[in-house]
Amino acid sequence: MTDFCGLNLKSRIFLAPLAGFSDAGFRALCHDFGAGLTYTEMVSAKGLCYGGRGSETLLYTEPYVTPRAVQIFGSEPEFMKRAAADERLSAFDLIDINMGCPVKKVFANGDGSALMAHPDLIESVVRATREGSGGRPVTVKLRAGIKPGEPLVKDCALAAEAGGAAAVTVHPRYREQMYGGAADHSLTAEVKAALSVSVVANGDITDAESYFAVRRAARADAYMIGRGALGRPWLFGVLGRLDALSDDEIYSGDGGVRPDAAAYAEELELAARNAFDACAAVEKHVGILMKIMPERTVANVMKLHLCHYAKNTPHAKAVRLAVAAIKSVDDIFAVSHEYLRR
Repeated sequence: MTDFCGLNLKSRIFLAPLAGFSDAGFRALCHDFGAGLTYTEMVSAKGLCYGGRGSETLLYTEPYVTPRAVQIFGSEPEFMKRAAADERLSAFDLIDINMGCPVKKVFANGDGSALMAHPDLIESVVRATREGSGGRPVTVKLRAGIKPGEPLVKDCALAAEAGGAAAVTVHPRYREQMYGGAADHSLTAEVKAALSVSVVANGDITDAESYFAVRRAARADAYMIGRGALGRPWLFGVLGRLDALSDDEIYSGDGGVRPDAAAYAEELELAARNAFDACAAVEKHVGILMKIMPERTVANVMKLHLCHYAKNTPHAKAVRLAVAAIKSVDDIFAVSHEYLRR
């Protein structure tokens, strides 16, 4: 077990909040495979305050998936305080604030990564959220900054800490990079050196090799997996076992990865991949979504997940073509059984 923000976690490998993907079904699967903490998709603070439609679907979670985190976004302290106090967030153990979303609509409204231009406002937003949180830890997710070459993350992280943040997650890409280019985890290491609270490294962790590289560069307190987990929830179990290794067991004197550690990682990945039953995962995922969404919506959500399950298999192209005709849950199962069965 590992302590994070006062929570007892089974692993320090977390599932990131991913818009369009981190639904209740996928969070449950990642939890089952070893994720120490799972985050909802980001939820609008104003939407919560005004009773906007859709929040209940985003906030639904299977009761056994604990501990659990909710991510909210907004830039007005008053609304953030009210949202944090909302009864619908009472099931969550931790409240995370999105200050990294690069999407144009969010950025133009002053939310997400736009907050990084205003460290004073970051401090106020965190403080207000804490006031409404009922004593639960409040954390912040940041990017490197807005424009490449102009890092803002250390000052923003310090502002978040000053406002009472219990931890900061760093995704060290700039807003203008969106999801392209490489994550610069030397910036994560700078934040780790500057803060007294926990720092989570996010970005470019997709397998054991990249986990080893990010761990060496960032020296973080926990590691967050986003797009690398899509179609591969088994990755959390692999990385959780590797995370239990000491630095001396992983790295050689020249900073490279020891051959025995690399071989062990390859063995774990191969075993997990071969043991993974994608059809069973799809069935569980669909079963959870059917509790909270109309069937047609479930079918549409699962189309993207099916493509990720099929990625890097001989059936990837066939699945991409097949999902275009999916309209029902039966169609989802038909494609899954035809192309993903072990």
